[in-house]
Amino acid sequence: MSSNMMQKPLNMKNEQVWLKFGAVAELLHETDQAIKSYEYALRHNPYSLEALRHIADLLLQNDKANEAIGYYNQLLNRDLDSNSKGEIWGMLGHCYLIKDDLKQAYDSYQRALYSLKNPNDPHLWYGIGKMYDRYGSYDNAKKAFVSVLDYEPTFEKANEIYFRLGIIYKEQGEFDTSLECFKYILTCPPTPLTEIDIWFQIGRVYEQQKKFSLAKEAFEKVKAANPKHAKVLQHLGWLYHQPNTDFTSQDEAIRYLKSSLQSDSKDAQTWYQLGRCYMAQSKHNEAYDAYQQAVFRDGKDPRFWCSIGVLYFQISQYRDALDAYHKAIQLNPNISEVWFNLGTLYEKCNNQIKDAIDAYQKALELNPNEIMFKQRIQQLRKIQAQGGSQSMSNQLPVPQEMNSNYYNSTYKVK
Repeated sequence: MSSNMMQKPLNMKNEQVWLKFGAVAELLHETDQAIKSYEYALRHNPYSLEALRHIADLLLQNDKANEAIGYYNQLLNRDLDSNSKGEIWGMLGHCYLIKDDLKQAYDSYQRALYSLKNPNDPHLWYGIGKMYDRYGSYDNAKKAFVSVLDYEPTFEKANEIYFRLGIIYKEQGEFDTSLECFKYILTCPPTPLTEIDIWFQIGRVYEQQKKFSLAKEAFEKVKAANPKHAKVLQHLGWLYHQPNTDFTSQDEAIRYLKSSLQSDSKDAQTWYQLGRCYMAQSKHNEAYDAYQQAVFRDGKDPRFWCSIGVLYFQISQYRDALDAYHKAIQLNPNISEVWFNLGTLYEKCNNQIKDAIDAYQKALELNPNEIMFKQRIQQLRKIQAQGGSQSMSNQLPVPQEMNSNYYNSTYKVK
């Protein structure tokens, strides 16, 4: 009997021994030792599918996506049936998702769905949901996450899925459904979030529903647990700024916003909201200083420039107002309030009625349901037809501020 023939069964036995060692190490959660054991198994049998799969899965579980990809690709190059390849493509999709390579993740998940005999795997659809969530394709993400819960209601990451769905429903304006998701996980939030984080999200939903008293209650729960929570102090300040509530107070709003800045002075949003509060008190110098701090930290937010334009308009610096509105339009030409404010500026300056009508018309195109835009266009066209001047029209409309309630302020679970 040749030595090669004798070596082959010996290698097979050694492979099996190292595979058993690897399995025991996995049970003891000794990942590094398990990987070493499976690598020893590969030395005795470089074609060991079991060893390759275990190494790849362990690397993926420890977020070592680049290394895992190499092993999964080795498996794909082996003679596997279609269903087995489908499983590997799914795992590759997870790897590319960790790397934030969404295109490769999408391609891998598509191949998995094509190859698997039964593609109703909750882990696969969980990954697909996360991928679409990162793409910003919320409808597809929602379908994928709901599918996971349909396939396996006790899925290990079910609470994380409810959190993600809560965020998606909030972004899509389905506020009641969003609240159901957040309240469902309130006492058992997904790691690394806490109950306080969920209360913050509940407050955000109530805020967007304009249920300001309920939002205040939710945010105060967060503040009680963390008095220096910069974001919740910011939101509480903005709630006190809102008109026509039982607790409206610009002084309190300013106090909370200043407290927020003590915790985080780099947040441009907080500086901006502080400026808005000062504007409500007609404190133009203080508002200007706050807006400048906001623009210094984020010069690409059109809301900031719109508000700066409103400030300049109110103190009759019309040329500066025009420059600010133009800056806002350059950053985002699809904001109706900016075009409306530009129209009021044209009316105020030299009776530029034609230019004002054009600006109001653009505002109306962007927001067809705004009656005030329609009425102003009709009034100016009537004056224009009569050959009149601005002095014949009704009082000039007041420039509009952009709504600051709905900026993105969400926690993300990756």
